[in-house]
Formats: sequence, structure tokens, C-alpha cells
Amino acid sequence: MSAFVVCLSLTLPYSAAKADPVPIIFDTDMDTDCDDAGAMAVLHALADRGECEILGTMVSTRHPGAGPTVAAINAYYGRPDLPVGCVKKGGVEEPSRYAGKIAEEFSQPLKFNADAPDATLLYRDILEKQPDGSVVVVTVGYLTNLRHLLELPADDDHLSGKELVRRKVKTYVCMGGNFVGTPPQDDLKLGNVNFQRDAESALYVVRDWPGPIVFVGREIGSVPSGLSLGASLAKTPADNPVRRAYEHYFGGPAKNRHVADLVTVLYAVRGLRDYWDIQTRGYMDLRPDMTFQWKMGQDRQQAFLLKKTSDGKPNDRHIESVLDELLIQPPRGTQ
Repeated sequence: MSAFVVCLSLTLPYSAAKADPVPIIFDTDMDTDCDDAGAMAVLHALADRGECEILGTMVSTRHPGAGPTVAAINAYYGRPDLPVGCVKKGGVEEPSRYAGKIAEEFSQPLKFNADAPDATLLYRDILEKQPDGSVVVVTVGYLTNLRHLLELPADDDHLSGKELVRRKVKTYVCMGGNFVGTPPQDDLKLGNVNFQRDAESALYVVRDWPGPIVFVGREIGSVPSGLSLGASLAKTPADNPVRRAYEHYFGGPAKNRHVADLVTVLYAVRGLRDYWDIQTRGYMDLRPDMTFQWKMGQDRQQAFLLKKTSDGKPNDRHIESVLDELLIQPPRGTQ
């Protein structure tokens, strides 16, 4: 047996313990890839089933249409009042095939990112109101907002950002990294844009996050995972902004796309179930160039997902079927 062993005796936050809905803060770079929109569909579907409570939706990109796209999706799923926070300092702006178009097509109060509150301060406001050790934070984009949150100083009225996270956040689920080999390392041949485009923030957050982190690597839901979804959105109404995001992304009918962000949301809410295994020993030794090695010598409350196999084959089709049902689930009240 390899010295690199999967830890199977799991307790929270890694495994699911279903009781009350999971309180979630969702953070997205809603610009370059359409799977961010798909992840929001899955998130809202799980909330409609009573499995999670969406506390806030954050945007980590400066694209002016990103915040309005998030707001349009929230409104479509019957949650127009969900707070949307946008990055206000630094940050990344990339071209988008769909964000600007969704902002124009769908009417909602938020017209531009600039009209949204500062995501950093919204994080603080939301976390301060939650019970200790209760919140799951999910990033499927850049780590810019989390870096700014950790850098917030204490004052007479507020804890420091780092202490607030330590007290309130149960788990941080991060879509990022390529866990290749035994033990894993990432030479960036597969790409890792969630880290690379704001490398300074990624380095700070991964090294200094004061609590548990679970990484969902690209090999779980993106290249070379072999999982893809999206074409089934054609079964949903034509005014579904998630469907429209995929259509704009592909320049025609919605097609299948990788499910990296969708998988990340599914794990954040449901835990491992019969979907994945997990490695809970060791930590990500991340370098400034965003390459890393997984070091086994010291535990730092970090973990990463592993594909689960059945009869020696990964259960990819099972994961796809679970996600597809959620992706095209109608909003509550319209079923």
C-alpha cells in the first residue's frame, strides 16, 4: 500500500451530517466560464430543497456585468433580496462571453458591480450575525475577497477579519489546484486560473486561512475529470439566466461544459456521501508562482477531494446524474 493513504475516519467538516440547512456564502468570478452560472443553479436548487441557506453571494471579478448576472440568477430562483457583494479594491477583470449580455437582458436593481456593496464589508456583516463555527464559505473563483477579509484590522466595534473567520467559519471549500501524482503536485500544465490570476491573494489565503480548507481540484470536475453537463439546460425556460449564460458562452444552443464549480457547491452542501473520498493529511505547500506540492509532514487542517471508484472505475456518471437533476430543477413555486 502507498504511504499516501486516504483518511477514511472522517468527522465534520469533511463528511456530511445532515440536520439544519448549511449556511453558505458563495463567492464567484462570474465572467470567463459558464460553470459559475451552473454552480449557482445547483446552489439554489439545494436551497429550495432545504439543504442549505444562502447567506450572501460575492463577486471576485471586476467585470461590470458580473454582479448583475449574479443578481439576475438570484432573482430567477426567487431570491431577489439576497445580498450581492463585489470586489472594490484590486481584483481581476477578464473578458466575458455572457456576463455583460445577461446584465442587459435581465432586469434587476443591480445594474453594475459599482452599485453593489463592498464584498469585504458584506462578508464581515454576514459573519458577525452567524453562530460560531457555523458558516461554510465557497469560492469558485479568485481569492481576492477572502484576502481582503483576512486583512481587515480589529477596531472598537469589530473583530479582525482573521479572528472573525476563526470564530464563525466552519469550513472553507476552495475550487482550485491540480492534485496530480502521489503525493500530489501541480506544475500548472493543466492550468489553475483561480489561483494564477490573483496569485498574491491566493498565496496569502492558502497560507494564512485560520481554519479548515477543503480543496476541490480540477481533476475532480474539470480537465482531466471527464465530467461535463449543460446541454440539458435546453429543457428549462428560455428566460432562465443560467441557460442564457451557457448559450452566450457557446454562441448558440447550450452545450456540455466541465462541472468544476458545480461539484464544489455539491460537496460544500452535502459532504462526501457516496460521491467522493478525501485526503485529510498534509497541506498545500503553495509557491508564489502558484505551483505546489502536497506535504505530508505537517497537518494544517487542509484536505482535498478524491474520486471514488466502483469496481475500479470512477463514479463520474453518478456524479453527473446528481448534478444534472439539480442543474435543471425549476425554481421553487414553479414546479
